[in-house]
Amino acid sequence: MPRLVRRRWFRMIALWLVLVIVAALLGARLYFGRDAEDQLRASEQVDFAHLDLPSRDNVYLLCPAVPPLCNISPDATSPVFAIDPVRLRDRWLEMVAAEPRVRQVASDAGRRHLVFIQRSAFFRFPDIVTVEFLPVGQTRSTLAVLSRSRYGKSDFGVNAARVQAWVGKLRAVSDPRTNP
Repeated sequence: MPRLVRRRWFRMIALWLVLVIVAALLGARLYFGRDAEDQLRASEQVDFAHLDLPSRDNVYLLCPAVPPLCNISPDATSPVFAIDPVRLRDRWLEMVAAEPRVRQVASDAGRRHLVFIQRSAFFRFPDIVTVEFLPVGQTRSTLAVLSRSRYGKSDFGVNAARVQAWVGKLRAVSDPRTNP
């Protein structure tokens, strides 16, 4: 094959490969961006007292030591806040409302157990964040948080970083000295 023909042939193959990759990326973005990904599936319902997490690779669990809630050992222990659970929940909702690409998809009747989906920026991968608010005495409260990826075997630390950042922000907005 002459050199010029080979060069054109390789350019054509490279162009087709680029087109296939771009089409696959756009297809993934469209698939994960659909409204069905904002629905909580039956298998994704969480009861912190009866957790069954076959893999911990794409999951981060924050649970209180008191009152004991989770049936498995958490990745971290929840802090105790000097406000009642209703105010803690309200502060959580304010904090989450400022987060990008987050949507509340479920709650129980007392709004003590909430479920959110946060999507990644480009591919729109859904991560599920479940939170439950618990009283600790009369005027204090704590929370349990389970953040997990719906797809994939690893989350590259995204769930741990999310929970730690959100709890840090919650601490900042829930400090009674700065927020009466």
